[in-house]
Amino acid sequence: MDRCVNCGIATSRCNTLGGRSLDNETTLAVIRQWRAPHPVNSSDHVCQACWDLAQQPSVDKQRQLGHHNVCLRCGRSLASRVSHLLNTGSARELRIYNVIQERIMPRNVEEASRICHKCWVAADRAAIHMVTGPSTSFQGCSLEDVQPQVQDLPTETSNEEFGNKQTEPTIVLPDYMRAIETERRCFIKGCQKSERYRVPLSTRKMLLSQYKYYIPENNRLCDRHLVIEAGDILDSLRTNYVQTFTAKHIQDMMSLK
Repeated sequence: MDRCVNCGIATSRCNTLGGRSLDNETTLAVIRQWRAPHPVNSSDHVCQACWDLAQQPSVDKQRQLGHHNVCLRCGRSLASRVSHLLNTGSARELRIYNVIQERIMPRNVEEASRICHKCWVAADRAAIHMVTGPSTSFQGCSLEDVQPQVQDLPTETSNEEFGNKQTEPTIVLPDYMRAIETERRCFIKGCQKSERYRVPLSTRKMLLSQYKYYIPENNRLCDRHLVIEAGDILDSLRTNYVQTFTAKHIQDMMSLK
C-alpha cells in the first residue's frame, strides 16, 4: 500500500490526496529532518499536503503533518471515523498494541498513535493468542507484502499438509472433522485474501464442542472471515475437511475440551 512517509496517509485509497516522489533534494532533506532518526529515501513519497508544507520556508524545524488524524494500521483518515488511542494501560490494550506493532513492522507505534474501529476490532480478535508480545513471523515485511495464493485450499493428498508427514501415524475418527492444516493462507476453501490471523481460541473450542469440527492451532483466517460468526461459515467448513488425525491433533483436541 502506498503511504505518505511523513504523515502515514494511504494515498492509494483516494485520488484527491495525491502522491509526490521525493526526487527533489531540497524537499527530501526537509522530510528527512522531520522524520529523523527514521530513514527516508528518494524512492519514498509523500502526500500533496505534506509536499506543500515542505516547500514553505520556516525557521521551525519541528515535524509538520499534512494529515493529523490517520489510522496507523490501514492509513485511512480518522476525521469522520470512530478511533482508538493505542496504549498499554490494561492487559487487553497491551495485546492489541502488540498485534498492531507486528502488523506495521518495520514501522513503530508512536506516541498518540490511533487506529480506526475496524482495525481495533480485528486486532482485538487476533490478540487472543498473542499474550506474549509480537512474533517475528512477519518481521521485515508488511501485511500487504504477503501475496494471496491463486489455488484453492489443498486437498487431503496435497503436499502442503502431508509433504514431510506422510510417515506420521494417523487414525480415522469417523465422528469428527478436521480442517486442512495450513499456515500459508486463510483455510476457508476458495479464499484468496492475503491476511493471516490466528483463529481465536473461543472459535476453535465452539466448533469442536458443538459441531465436532477441529481446527489445528496454527491455522489462519483472513480479516473478513475472522470477524464473522463461526456458524456463518459452517457450510463452507463442512465441504472442506478430512477425518484423519495424528497424535498431536488428538492431544490438542483434548486440551480444547
